[in-house]
Amino acid sequence: MILLCAGVILSLFGSLPPGLISLSVAQTAIARTLPAALFLAIGAAFAEFFQAWLAIFLSDWFLENPSATNWFTWLSVPVFWGLAVYFLFAPETSKNKGDVVMTYSALGQMGRGVLLSIFNLLAVPYWFVYCGWLKMEGWWGEETLAHTLLFATGVSLGTLVVLCLYAYLATAIVKRSDRLAVYANRFVALLFFLLGAQTLLHLL
Repeated sequence: MILLCAGVILSLFGSLPPGLISLSVAQTAIARTLPAALFLAIGAAFAEFFQAWLAIFLSDWFLENPSATNWFTWLSVPVFWGLAVYFLFAPETSKNKGDVVMTYSALGQMGRGVLLSIFNLLAVPYWFVYCGWLKMEGWWGEETLAHTLLFATGVSLGTLVVLCLYAYLATAIVKRSDRLAVYANRFVALLFFLLGAQTLLHLL
């Protein structure tokens, strides 16, 4: 149970700052519906289960090759800026009365969540480093399937909780401000641009 709690706590702290997946969930809640955002969150959390599982097995190699961290970080910059351009030129969202609510497929939204999780390159070094640290601190002891399953499940649960929180907060904000709903894509584009700029400055 200790590894399950460790996975939940580390995932909560890692997912709370605005990032690729959390901003996408918030934008989906604004542009489409809350259920669509929740299905997106479920898909992302499902994919992160396997990311954490992979990190457990590759953490030793990752700690021996710290240059890999910079490689993943450099790759994340064009991903952030590419998404910023996409949302900047995407059609504006309006939640005014009389608008047609966009339809969505639950399976399609979950698949989109999985894809976003795969492109969330900053999560890769995050989990590799923390898994390596937990191993060095002796949290794992003899690595077993049960330990790996508990930690990966904790990671997935923590991610899901934070993403659902983003979805609910985005919906609550839109109810209070129709103007934000109209300019939602531009707002998210700005956040992605700032994330990319912050990452680049950190590298330089």
